[in-house]
Amino acid sequence: MQQGGPPMKVPPAASAGKSLTFCEKRAILTEIEKQVQQKWEDSKAFDIDPPKEGEEDNGKFLATFPYPYMNGSLHLGHAFSMLKAEFAVRYHRLQGKRAVFPFAFHCTGMPIQAAANKLKRECKKYGSPIPNFPCGTPKTFQITSEKLTLSWVPPTATGTTEVTGYDLLIKTDKDWSVHMSLKPEATIIDGKNYIVAELTDLEPKVKYTFKAVTKLADGSTTESKPSEQITLAQPGKGVNGRKKGKVKILAKTGALHQWDIMKGMGMSTEEIVKFTDTNKWLEYFPPQRMSELKKLGTCADFRRAFITTDVNPFYDSFVRWQFNKLKEGQFLDFGKRPTVYSELDQQACMDHDRAEGEGVGLTEYVCIKVKVVEPLPEVLKDIGKPVYLLCATLRPETMIGQSNCWILPEGEYGVFHRDDIAVVCTQRSARNMTFQRLDKGDEIKDYFGKLEKIKDVKGKELMGATLEAPRAPHKTVHLLPLLTIKMNMGTGIVTSVPADSPDDYAALMDLKTPEKRKFHGLEDSWVVPYLDPVPLIDVTIEGVPTTKCAEYLCNKLGVKSQKDSEKLQEAHDVAYKMSFYHGVMSAGPYKGQPVADAKVSAKDSMIAANEAFVYHDPAGHIVSRSGDECVAALIDQWYIKYGKDDWKKEVEAHIKDTLVTFKDATKEQFVEKVNWLKEWACSRSFGLGSKIPWDEQFLIESLSDSTIYMAYYTLAKFFHGESNLTGLEKSPYGIKPEDVNDAVFDHIFLNKEITAADSSIDQNVLKEMKREFEYWYPMDLRVSGKDLIPNHLTMSLYNHAAIWKGRPEMWPRAMYANGWVSVDNEKMSKSKGNFFSLERACGEFSADGTRFSCAYAGDSLEDANFEIPTANNAIKKLVQLLDFTTQFVSEKDKLRSSSENLFIDTWFDNEINRLATEANEFFKTMHYKEALRCAWFEFLGIKDTYYDILGNPLKAKRDLVEKWINFITVMMSVVTPHTCEQLWSIMGHTGTVMDAKFPTGVSDPVITDKGVYLEKVKKTLIDNSIKACKKKPVPNTCNLYLATKYPDWKLKVISILKDDYKSNDATFSKAVMKHFDAKTTTDADFKSKGAQVGKFASVIKSQVTAEGTKAFELTLPYDEVSLVKEHQGYLLSKIQPITTLNLFLSSDEGVPDVNSADNAAPGRPTVAFSAK
Repeated sequence: MQQGGPPMKVPPAASAGKSLTFCEKRAILTEIEKQVQQKWEDSKAFDIDPPKEGEEDNGKFLATFPYPYMNGSLHLGHAFSMLKAEFAVRYHRLQGKRAVFPFAFHCTGMPIQAAANKLKRECKKYGSPIPNFPCGTPKTFQITSEKLTLSWVPPTATGTTEVTGYDLLIKTDKDWSVHMSLKPEATIIDGKNYIVAELTDLEPKVKYTFKAVTKLADGSTTESKPSEQITLAQPGKGVNGRKKGKVKILAKTGALHQWDIMKGMGMSTEEIVKFTDTNKWLEYFPPQRMSELKKLGTCADFRRAFITTDVNPFYDSFVRWQFNKLKEGQFLDFGKRPTVYSELDQQACMDHDRAEGEGVGLTEYVCIKVKVVEPLPEVLKDIGKPVYLLCATLRPETMIGQSNCWILPEGEYGVFHRDDIAVVCTQRSARNMTFQRLDKGDEIKDYFGKLEKIKDVKGKELMGATLEAPRAPHKTVHLLPLLTIKMNMGTGIVTSVPADSPDDYAALMDLKTPEKRKFHGLEDSWVVPYLDPVPLIDVTIEGVPTTKCAEYLCNKLGVKSQKDSEKLQEAHDVAYKMSFYHGVMSAGPYKGQPVADAKVSAKDSMIAANEAFVYHDPAGHIVSRSGDECVAALIDQWYIKYGKDDWKKEVEAHIKDTLVTFKDATKEQFVEKVNWLKEWACSRSFGLGSKIPWDEQFLIESLSDSTIYMAYYTLAKFFHGESNLTGLEKSPYGIKPEDVNDAVFDHIFLNKEITAADSSIDQNVLKEMKREFEYWYPMDLRVSGKDLIPNHLTMSLYNHAAIWKGRPEMWPRAMYANGWVSVDNEKMSKSKGNFFSLERACGEFSADGTRFSCAYAGDSLEDANFEIPTANNAIKKLVQLLDFTTQFVSEKDKLRSSSENLFIDTWFDNEINRLATEANEFFKTMHYKEALRCAWFEFLGIKDTYYDILGNPLKAKRDLVEKWINFITVMMSVVTPHTCEQLWSIMGHTGTVMDAKFPTGVSDPVITDKGVYLEKVKKTLIDNSIKACKKKPVPNTCNLYLATKYPDWKLKVISILKDDYKSNDATFSKAVMKHFDAKTTTDADFKSKGAQVGKFASVIKSQVTAEGTKAFELTLPYDEVSLVKEHQGYLLSKIQPITTLNLFLSSDEGVPDVNSADNAAPGRPTVAFSAK
C-alpha cells in the first residue's frame, strides 16, 4: 500500500486526554463527513465509466433503486431500502469492479399535479400568501353520562390577523346557536395544541352536533366543519350502550392543508404560492433531494441523474420510443376495460396515483338479479315497477343450492332506476355500477357517474321479502338477516348456499331455534322449510367424501354459531380450496363437470338469460391523490397486456431459472405476481408525464414509464451531466433534443443500423453511447421495498422481456426486496415524533451512524427495525476506533515487532482472516446484519480479547494490529465510509479506501477452536469462582482438572450412544438409556460405576443436542494442556481473590479432588476450590 496523504482536520479526540460528551463525539463524525464528502466531490469519486481502450477491466456492477417521488423530503424508509443497493455497489467496487450507482428523480403522474391543484384551491378559497384557515372539527375527547369534553385543532394560519377567541355552536333539531365562548389559549396534549371545551349542561339521549367558530382581531370569523352527532353516555353504560367506562379519543389533526405541508418543509409564505405551478416542484425538489443523498454519503453517479415527464425532452423521447416498441410488438391494446377510477380526476387511478390502497385491485362479481314477488314489503309497494335485489357472488355455479338471501338489518340501502325495473343495493355499489354503465344499459353514456335513486330503505324494512332466485331449487326463498355483511364490499346483499359455504351454513343454523327467529321477527315459514342444505358438489376432504362440505367442516371444527369467526375462517378457506379446485358438480345442468369449469358455464348462461351481469368492485378502500374514493369504471383506455400467455411464460422462466432474488420468499412472490398481473391501464387524461406517441390525448401513467429506465441511465451522462436534470441546458456532449429519436435508441439498444440522415449526433458520440450501454447492461441488481413486487418490479421484468425479446442476457440479473422499517419497533409517525427525514437522521445520528443502524436493522422480507441506541452506540464506537488508530500510529514504533509468535498472536491473525472471509460472503449475499456481526462486533471483540490476554498494549504485535486496522477500515467502508476514509488517511494510505481490495485470508478451524476452548475455560473459572467466593471460608486456591482422554467405561458409553444416534437418523432412541441402568445392565464396568454411567450418558446426549456430532469426538486436535499452561497467569488474573491456580491431569495419581477429576473430559475441564 502506498504511504502518505494527511487525514482530515477534525476536533481533538478523546485520546488528547479529554473525556468527550456524546454530542462532541457526534460532532467529530459530522465534521469528518463534511470534509470527506468534499474530497469525494472534488475527486469525482463516484463518476464511473467503462474502461478505455487497453485499460484493465475486472468486471462491472450496475445497481439501481426506484427513483423517489419529488413531492417531499426523503426519509429513513427511503434510506433503509436505498442503502441495500448502495452497500452492494461499494462492496463490488472493493472487489475491483467498476461499480456504478445512478440515481434519478420521479415526477410523473398525479402526486405533484394533485398537490399543486390542492394548493391552488386553498389559495383561492382561503387567500394567499397567508391563508385564513378554519379550525379543526370538534371531536369527542372524553364522554360520560354527565359530561362531554370536546377538543379541536386551532387554525394553522389566520392571514395577517390574530385569533381572539372561539365560539362553540350547538345544534339539535333546531338552528345553530352559540353554546359557549372560549379564550384563544390552547391546551397541550401529547405535544400538540388543542382547544378544549367542557360541557356539563347537556341532556341525555339527545343527539347534538357542534361547530367551532374562530374569532379574529379584525372582526371576521371562520367556521369549522360540523361534528358527527354525539349523545351522552347512558347512566350505568358506556357510549352507545357499551360497557361502562370513560371513552377517551384524542382529536386528531386530520388531513393537513397542502399549505401546512409546504410550511412544515421550511418554506416561506411567499415561496409556497409558487408551488401552484407544477414546474416549481420539478425545479425545487430534485436538487434538494440530491443534496440530502450526498449528506448521507450516497455513492451515486449524479452525472446520470435526471427528472421524468415531458419537461425533460431526452427522457420523453426515451419513453415514447419504449411505447412505440411495445405497440410494434403487440404488447398494447385499446378498448373498454374495468379500471380503478377517480371521479374527481376523471381518469384511471393506478397504484402510484393513490393516497390510500396501493396494490388493491378489482374483484369481478357475477351480480344475480333476484326478483321480489308478492306479497311486497310495505316500503316497496309504491315503486310502480318490478323490483330486483342485486346479489353479488363469486360462485354463480352454486346458485342451484340457494336456500335464501341475506341482508344487513341496520344497513342503509337504496332503490334505484334501471331501465324498466328497479334494483336494490347499497349506495356505494350503485355508484360503482353507474361508472360501469350498468344503471341504464351500456348505450346511456350520459348517466356515467350519476345516480337515479327512487328512495332510501333500511335492510330490516325488506326482511322476510319473498324472492324468486334464478336457478334456485325452491320456487321462492326469503330475505333473512346476516349481521356480518360488509357494506363496503359487493352490493350488501348476498345469496345463501349452506351446502357449500360454512358462513351461510352457520348463519342458517343459528335461525334453527324459535328463539332466534322470534328475536329477528322472522316467520317460521321463511326459514324452517329451507334448513336442510341442498347437495350440489361432490368433494373429498381428508379422505372423507361429502356433498355438503360446509356442514362437514363446521361439525369437524366445532363451529357452534356464526360468532365462531376464527373457526369459520378456517372452514371457509378449506371449503373454497377443496370445493372449487377439486370438487365436481353433483346436481344441476353441469352435473359431472369440475367446479372451476361449471363456474364459467353458469356465468355465461345466466348473463345470456338476463338473470345476471358482470360487476366489478374495488377489493378494498382506494383514495386518489386528489382525495376522492375511487370506483370501478369501464373506460376507454390503452392497456398493456400483462399476463399474455407466451410473454408470461418467458418472464416466469427467467424468474425461476435465472433471476437471483437472495431469498426464497421473494422468488415465490415473483412467481405468484407474474401470474397475477393482468391487463394494466397505462393511459391517463391529465397529470405529468409523456404522451402516448400515436394518441396524444393520453398521457402514460407513472408506473408504465418507469420499467426500463435503468437502460436510460447508461446514456444519461451524455444528455444531462450533474447540473442539467431537465435536459434543457446544454448537453455535455453537444446533443440536441431534436436529434434524439427512435432511430437513435434502436441503434444503441437494439443494434439496428443508423445513418447520418437519421440523426445529427456525431457518429463518434453515437459509438461511445452504444459502447456505454453495452458495457453496463444488463442491470446487475435492482433493490426495492417488497410493496413494489406486485407492480413495478414485475412490470420491469415483463418490459425487459418485451423490448429485448429473445435476448434474456439483457434482462435483470438480480432483484432484492426488503420489508418496511420501523423506529425502535414503532411505525414512523409525525404525530409520535419518530418520523425521521433523511436530513434529521443525519443530524441526530451522523451519516455513518444512520447508515450503520440501517445496515443492522434487518435483511428479510419482514419489517425491519432501526434502533436509535444502535445508531448512538455506533457513533461512540466509531470515535473510539478513530482514537485507537490515531494512538496506534503515534506509538507503533513501541509495539512488539519480533518474529516470535505467541499463541495469541497466531489466534489473532487467524480470527482476522476468518471473520474477513465470513464478512465477505455475507456482504456478497446482501446479509448486512450478519456482515456487521463479523466485520464489526466480533472484529472489535477479537481485538479486545487480544489486548486483554496480552495485558500490556505495548506487547501487541505491530504488524498484526496494523493488519487489523486495515481490514476493519476496508470492510466497514461499505457501511461507514466517511469514518473509514479518515482511518485510511490516518494510516497513511493515499487515494480513497473505496479503491482498496476487500481483505481475505486463510484461517485454520483448529486455531479457532483453541480460542473458543480458552474462552470456555476462562468462563468456567469465572462462573465457578463467583459461586465459591460466596461461601465461607472464602477460597484462595483453584484446582483445574484436564483430561486428555476418556477412561474405558466412558469410551464404551460414547460408542453405544454414537451407534444409536447414527442408526436412528440423528436422534436417540427411547431405549438407549436402558444400556446404562445400573440395576439391569450386565456390563461389569457399568455396574461398578453405578449411577455415574447414566449421568455421563445424559451429559453426552445434552452435548450432542447442543453441539451436534462433535460431542462424540474422543480427543481434541490440539494440546489443551500446553494451551492452558501458556495462559495460566492470564486465567488466574480473571478469578481474583484466588491467589493460586493449580493444573492437574485427571489421570494423575493422588489428585486432591477425585470426583472433580473423574468428571473432566477432553475439552471440558472441571474445577475445585479450597481455602489454604
